[in-house]
Amino acid sequence: MVSNADPVGVLRVAPLAQETVFSLLGRVADRYAMDAGELRACWQWRNHSPHIPGGAGPRPDAEILLNQAGRDVLARLCRTGPQTLAKALPAWDRAPELFGTGDGDPRPLGWWRTGPAIHAPVAYACRSCTAQRTGQPATAMQYRHGWQRVCPRHQQWALDADESHRLQHLDLRHCPDIVAAQRRWAAVARRAQRGGVEPGAVFSVAQAVVCQWWGQALEWPRERIWPARLHHLAGGDAGQEFWWWRAVAREAATFPELVTVADALLDPVMRDRVRDDSGGERIRPVPPDGLFCRELGNRLGRPWLGEEAAANSSPALLAWMGAVVREHRGVDVPGWDRGLWWVRREEQPVSVAVQLRRLAERTDGTISWSASVPRAERTWIQHKVREALERLATLDLHDTGRLATTTHQLLETLNQGISDLDEAVIAIANAAHTAGVPLDHLSTWAHIPAEDLQQDIDNHRDALTDHYG
Repeated sequence: MVSNADPVGVLRVAPLAQETVFSLLGRVADRYAMDAGELRACWQWRNHSPHIPGGAGPRPDAEILLNQAGRDVLARLCRTGPQTLAKALPAWDRAPELFGTGDGDPRPLGWWRTGPAIHAPVAYACRSCTAQRTGQPATAMQYRHGWQRVCPRHQQWALDADESHRLQHLDLRHCPDIVAAQRRWAAVARRAQRGGVEPGAVFSVAQAVVCQWWGQALEWPRERIWPARLHHLAGGDAGQEFWWWRAVAREAATFPELVTVADALLDPVMRDRVRDDSGGERIRPVPPDGLFCRELGNRLGRPWLGEEAAANSSPALLAWMGAVVREHRGVDVPGWDRGLWWVRREEQPVSVAVQLRRLAERTDGTISWSASVPRAERTWIQHKVREALERLATLDLHDTGRLATTTHQLLETLNQGISDLDEAVIAIANAAHTAGVPLDHLSTWAHIPAEDLQQDIDNHRDALTDHYG
């Protein structure tokens, strides 16, 4: 039994490698059949726990820093030696600089932070691995970088713990290429280290590139790999939750391509091709569909990617290519150029949590129309509405002409106006759907069955493509 006066445990709770202190405390509470909040009363807290807006309890990626007395309490509760805890828990010895002189306070003190601010991204631990390691089924959180999310034994992808959605893992049983990609990453990391590059920096550049492609891929008619992989990750069919799944599964779905891109960026042969594309010693703009992009497309299993990159290039990839050329020519841009492995803030991928929040805003109608729909599309819709209004304004119900002729003219004008308005309805639905409003909501609002509306939207997109190219 545990009490505030004498917090000494009778059960041994072993830490997981790279586990957060917050996660360990939760598992200790489960083991003693206690409420986690009640167990945390063993410590005095210097601040409030971080919460998800609108949520209850500390956010899953929360972290706890303890002073020396607080660490002693946790060690006694776990019946685990401090050395074992220090080896397993990255945040174990992070408190002295935070508590200062308070680290010698005899009172057990705790300070709340978030895991990413302390050490690294926090993800859900594989439940099967946790049960095998601890003997108890429990939810746990571990520090895991983006290249450490695959559990090859149980074929699961660990999701970030701060994404505010109901899932902890994605099933990879039908996506062996994702499992294989994590094994390939080990070779990429070794190549980076041999070249004196931090693997995490290479990962960040490659992630920025593939996430920018991911954002454009819906407009790539020849892209077949990502849609199939996304539906596999969604359990067979993303269905009406397509946009939700597209946000949640993005990191897993793009991971094989990320590893391939990272390997290519480290390859001296590929850098030579960038230099050749730039004209060697003769300066010329780097063509985004040159030798480099064509070879990259082949490595990605998409020979057509060079053509797509020419029209829909990744700013992060072009920035890296520019850095390769500047490095080769010895060009220095004081105060601006930060080398090959720097990604500008505006080119860094938007987090899944932010994507889901934006999706919810679109669904709830709290995001503005002008911010979501491109100006050109709004102009086209306005033109259609204006055409319809001009037609309807010509109607003359007091016409003194022959009955048959007048009736024919009135109905013809009405039909043409209605046709223009129907086109505007589909264009508006298409714009909102592209911006993230679910199809079933649009179907209800437009009073058109979802399947028919989807077909109308597809036809509308094809017509625009044929008309504008």
